[in-house]
Amino acid sequence: MKQDTRHDTLLEQQLALGAYLDALLTGSEAPVEQGVEPPEKPQARVSAAPGSEPAQASDTTGSVIPVWAETRFQALLFEVAGLTLAVPLAKLKGVVPNTQGLSEMPGHSPLFLGVTPYQGVQSKVVDTARFVLPKDRAAPLETGIAERSAHLVVIDEGRWALACSKIGDVIELEPAQVKWRTAAGKRLWLAGTVIELMCALLDIDELTQALSHEMA
Repeated sequence: MKQDTRHDTLLEQQLALGAYLDALLTGSEAPVEQGVEPPEKPQARVSAAPGSEPAQASDTTGSVIPVWAETRFQALLFEVAGLTLAVPLAKLKGVVPNTQGLSEMPGHSPLFLGVTPYQGVQSKVVDTARFVLPKDRAAPLETGIAERSAHLVVIDEGRWALACSKIGDVIELEPAQVKWRTAAGKRLWLAGTVIELMCALLDIDELTQALSHEMA
């Protein structure tokens, strides 16, 4: 009986997370169920430089599909505050354990934990959990920084590093396996969701633009 109860609870959690990920794409308020928390409102978008190549395009359904996802692609899974995120390998610079510690950045937004050297570049480390969670969840995040930044997912040629608690597997995905954000989607940092794997796929180009705006 206890085993059945655990199975039912797990199923409920999976269904709640699936609904939560689906709500992320629509821009609606994601339901708060079974401990699943919705992320904060999207960061402001910075326009691409004139004459630059488009990083994504819309298909006939209105979905915004990045260039790197037009064919089968690979992505790295990592965990932040209990939520699984995925970064496309085409946009990944590297992954390192946070063993050197971080140099603080006085006067900057709490979104940034500090900087760390990476291949000759001072990478700005982002408190990823603080970025994806709503502002009313900021207080509990004041503790456990070491756990939340146990590993660093380095992007944008080393200029940024996403703090995370766990590094997962590298997976391969077909574009059809992803439910892509539409042009009307409000969370520009979210490329889409993979409901089968219960994870959110990041749009690194949009994410780095938002982070650069935050630093301005």
